[in-house]
Amino acid sequence: MSVIEASKSEKMTPAEVKLPAAIDLAPTVLADGGLDKPGDRNTVFGSLVTEDSDVVGLVAYSIYKQNKHDFLVAFSKSKGREPNEAELSAYTMGESTPRRLAIYRHLAEATLDGRGPDSPAIPGGAKKPPVKDASSLNTKLLGLAIALLLVTLAYLVARLGLPGAR
Repeated sequence: MSVIEASKSEKMTPAEVKLPAAIDLAPTVLADGGLDKPGDRNTVFGSLVTEDSDVVGLVAYSIYKQNKHDFLVAFSKSKGREPNEAELSAYTMGESTPRRLAIYRHLAEATLDGRGPDSPAIPGGAKKPPVKDASSLNTKLLGLAIALLLVTLAYLVARLGLPGAR
Protein backbone atom coordinates (compact mmCIF):
# COMPACT_ATOMS: atom_id res chain seq x y z
CA MET A 1 0.00 0.00 0.00
CA SER A 2 1.38 3.41 -0.96
CA VAL A 3 1.59 6.35 1.42
CA ILE A 4 -1.26 8.07 -0.44
CA GLU A 5 -3.46 4.98 -0.28
CA ALA A 6 -2.62 4.52 3.40
CA SER A 7 -3.52 8.12 4.22
CA LYS A 8 -6.87 7.74 2.45
CA SER A 9 -7.65 4.51 4.30
CA GLU A 10 -10.31 4.83 6.97
CA LYS A 11 -8.34 2.49 9.23
CA MET A 12 -5.30 4.81 9.54
CA THR A 13 -5.19 8.23 11.12
CA PRO A 14 -2.85 10.88 9.66
CA ALA A 15 -0.54 10.42 12.67
CA GLU A 16 -0.11 6.74 11.78
CA VAL A 17 0.97 7.39 8.18
CA LYS A 18 4.74 7.08 7.87
CA LEU A 19 6.86 8.53 5.08
CA PRO A 20 9.18 6.15 3.25
CA ALA A 21 12.48 5.60 5.06
CA ALA A 22 14.66 6.19 1.99
CA ILE A 23 14.46 8.90 -0.63
CA ASP A 24 15.33 8.58 -4.29
CA LEU A 25 18.65 10.35 -4.85
CA ALA A 26 18.56 10.05 -8.64
CA PRO A 27 18.50 13.32 -10.58
CA THR A 28 15.05 14.46 -11.63
CA VAL A 29 14.38 15.77 -15.10
CA LEU A 30 12.96 19.29 -15.08
CA ALA A 31 10.19 20.43 -17.41
CA ASP A 32 12.77 22.13 -19.63
CA GLY A 33 14.83 18.93 -19.85
CA GLY A 34 17.54 20.03 -17.42
CA LEU A 35 18.62 17.92 -14.47
CA ASP A 36 17.97 18.88 -10.89
CA LYS A 37 20.59 17.08 -8.86
CA PRO A 38 19.96 16.21 -5.21
CA GLY A 39 23.30 17.70 -4.15
CA ASP A 40 22.37 21.09 -5.63
CA ARG A 41 18.92 20.96 -4.11
CA ASN A 42 20.14 20.03 -0.63
CA THR A 43 22.93 22.61 -0.56
CA VAL A 44 20.84 25.60 -1.65
CA PHE A 45 17.63 24.45 0.02
CA GLY A 46 19.41 23.84 3.32
CA SER A 47 21.08 27.24 3.13
CA LEU A 48 17.85 29.13 2.43
CA VAL A 49 15.29 27.19 4.48
CA THR A 50 16.11 27.00 8.19
CA GLU A 51 13.02 25.07 9.36
CA ASP A 52 9.67 23.75 8.10
CA SER A 53 7.86 26.97 9.01
CA ASP A 54 10.45 29.27 7.35
CA VAL A 55 8.12 30.81 4.76
CA VAL A 56 10.70 33.43 3.73
CA GLY A 57 13.22 30.64 3.07
CA LEU A 58 10.69 28.63 1.06
CA VAL A 59 9.82 31.65 -1.09
CA ALA A 60 13.55 32.41 -1.46
CA TYR A 61 14.13 28.85 -2.66
CA SER A 62 11.33 29.17 -5.21
CA ILE A 63 12.95 32.38 -6.51
CA TYR A 64 16.26 30.48 -6.76
CA LYS A 65 14.49 27.73 -8.74
CA GLN A 66 12.96 30.33 -11.08
CA ASN A 67 16.42 31.78 -11.69
CA LYS A 68 17.88 28.32 -12.28
CA HIS A 69 15.13 27.55 -14.78
CA ASP A 70 15.82 30.86 -16.57
CA PHE A 71 19.55 30.01 -16.62
CA LEU A 72 18.88 26.56 -18.14
CA VAL A 73 16.60 28.00 -20.83
CA ALA A 74 19.03 30.83 -21.68
CA PHE A 75 22.00 28.45 -21.72
CA SER A 76 20.21 26.01 -24.04
CA LYS A 77 19.13 28.82 -26.35
CA SER A 78 22.61 30.36 -26.42
CA LYS A 79 24.71 27.18 -26.69
CA GLY A 80 22.25 24.88 -28.42
CA ARG A 81 22.75 22.21 -25.73
CA GLU A 82 22.13 21.50 -22.06
CA PRO A 83 24.81 22.55 -19.55
CA ASN A 84 27.20 19.79 -18.52
CA GLU A 85 27.97 18.72 -14.95
CA ALA A 86 30.79 21.25 -14.50
CA GLU A 87 28.68 24.14 -15.84
CA LEU A 88 25.77 23.28 -13.56
CA SER A 89 28.15 22.97 -10.62
CA ALA A 90 29.63 26.40 -11.37
CA TYR A 91 26.15 27.90 -11.56
CA THR A 92 25.18 26.39 -8.21
CA MET A 93 28.44 27.55 -6.63
CA GLY A 94 27.79 31.13 -7.76
CA GLU A 95 24.21 31.04 -6.50
CA SER A 96 25.29 29.59 -3.11
CA THR A 97 27.54 32.44 -1.98
CA PRO A 98 26.45 34.15 1.25
CA ARG A 99 25.74 37.40 -0.62
CA ARG A 100 23.58 35.63 -3.23
CA LEU A 101 21.65 33.69 -0.57
CA ALA A 102 21.04 36.96 1.31
CA ILE A 103 19.72 38.51 -1.90
CA TYR A 104 17.27 35.60 -2.36
CA ARG A 105 16.02 36.01 1.20
CA HIS A 106 15.72 39.80 0.73
CA LEU A 107 13.71 39.31 -2.47
CA ALA A 108 11.49 36.78 -0.68
CA GLU A 109 10.81 39.19 2.20
CA ALA A 110 10.04 42.00 -0.25
CA THR A 111 7.73 39.72 -2.24
CA LEU A 112 5.84 38.63 0.87
CA ASP A 113 5.57 42.30 1.90
CA GLY A 114 4.06 43.21 -1.47
CA ARG A 115 7.25 44.97 -2.59
CA GLY A 116 8.58 42.26 -4.89
CA PRO A 117 10.20 42.77 -8.27
CA ASP A 118 6.80 42.69 -9.99
CA SER A 119 5.32 45.35 -7.68
CA PRO A 120 5.34 49.04 -8.67
CA ALA A 121 8.38 50.80 -7.23
CA ILE A 122 7.81 53.17 -4.33
CA PRO A 123 10.44 55.78 -3.45
CA GLY A 124 12.20 55.14 -0.16
CA GLY A 125 11.10 51.52 -0.01
CA ALA A 126 7.86 52.44 1.77
CA LYS A 127 4.89 50.16 1.54
CA LYS A 128 2.34 51.11 -1.07
CA PRO A 129 -0.67 52.72 0.63
CA PRO A 130 -3.93 50.84 0.16
CA VAL A 131 -5.99 52.17 -2.72
CA LYS A 132 -9.53 53.18 -1.84
CA ASP A 133 -12.10 51.89 -4.26
CA ALA A 134 -14.01 55.01 -5.32
CA SER A 135 -16.95 53.07 -6.76
CA SER A 136 -17.45 51.25 -3.45
CA LEU A 137 -17.42 54.54 -1.53
CA ASN A 138 -19.86 56.12 -4.01
CA THR A 139 -22.22 53.16 -3.66
CA LYS A 140 -22.20 53.47 0.14
CA LEU A 141 -22.87 57.22 -0.03
CA LEU A 142 -25.72 56.72 -2.49
CA GLY A 143 -27.27 54.08 -0.22
CA LEU A 144 -27.01 56.40 2.77
CA ALA A 145 -28.61 59.26 0.82
CA ILE A 146 -31.53 57.05 -0.29
CA ALA A 147 -32.05 55.81 3.29
CA LEU A 148 -32.13 59.40 4.61
CA LEU A 149 -34.56 60.39 1.88
CA LEU A 150 -36.92 57.52 2.73
CA VAL A 151 -36.79 58.31 6.47
CA THR A 152 -37.51 61.99 5.76
CA LEU A 153 -40.38 61.08 3.44
CA ALA A 154 -41.90 58.70 6.00
CA TYR A 155 -41.65 61.41 8.69
CA LEU A 156 -43.37 64.00 6.48
CA VAL A 157 -46.16 61.60 5.53
CA ALA A 158 -46.79 60.75 9.19
CA ARG A 159 -46.50 64.38 10.35
CA LEU A 160 -48.74 65.87 7.71
CA GLY A 161 -51.31 63.11 7.96
CA LEU A 162 -51.34 62.42 4.26
CA PRO A 163 -53.50 59.56 3.06
CA GLY A 164 -51.74 56.21 3.24
CA ALA A 165 -50.03 56.99 6.54
CA ARG A 166 -50.63 54.28 9.14
